[in-house]
Amino acid sequence: MFDGKISLSDWHQCAVGHQRCVFEHDLYPNILIKVLRTRGKGGERQSTRMLRFFDRFKRFGAYRTFRREVDEFIEQARKFTLADTADLPIPGVLGFVQTEHGLGLVVEKITMADGQLAPTLRDLALAGRLTARHLAMIEELFDRFRRLHIVLMDCNAGNFVVTDRRGFEELLCIDGTGEKSPLRIFALSSRANDFRLRQMRGKLFLNLARVLNDPAALPNEGHVHAVLKPYLRPKRSRHPLEVVPDALDVSSQAS
Repeated sequence: MFDGKISLSDWHQCAVGHQRCVFEHDLYPNILIKVLRTRGKGGERQSTRMLRFFDRFKRFGAYRTFRREVDEFIEQARKFTLADTADLPIPGVLGFVQTEHGLGLVVEKITMADGQLAPTLRDLALAGRLTARHLAMIEELFDRFRRLHIVLMDCNAGNFVVTDRRGFEELLCIDGTGEKSPLRIFALSSRANDFRLRQMRGKLFLNLARVLNDPAALPNEGHVHAVLKPYLRPKRSRHPLEVVPDALDVSSQAS
């Protein structure tokens, strides 16, 4: 796809996260390039942990996040052939490229039908466009994750986008996939992964509730606020995040 090292100076930074920056270019409308935000020697981030001494013995350094994403895509892609009609709810991984910011991961760009970058759930919530249907789509997506045994290592409202590129709205996970546990518990055990996904779903609803509570957020559907408000519990609460009686019965509202 690219010959040799490329410069991202002509690319537009379209997203930035805690670990990575994401770039797009008009000449390559179907791809994005992810690079690490900060690196030390050997691709290591500057860690503030007390046990950071042991980080130097871990392979891949900060690029472990790339490896997890690639591993999860390969694991899912092997289950399907080109003749399959089932589409993965995660972007395709297309390769690697060298940049002035270090190694870049080339991934599929998820857009709207008009070619614009698909908005995240966080974008929709801040813009006052989050609906009960979107909450139902979250439930449907996590059901697909359980059926396909997709492992998530991170879960926030900025990791999920809503696209209409196929003529209907669908929710996809664009970041945060892959096994983070050194023992690969969630990759090896469907039962453990199902439990983890329930936790992740609760974490996502909590994150959305906090976004709605942001003073900068425009008013969203009243039912959305009613569903997500119970997640804003005091931090000292010991109850699991996902245990909110009847809070997620959104099917009737979404229809």
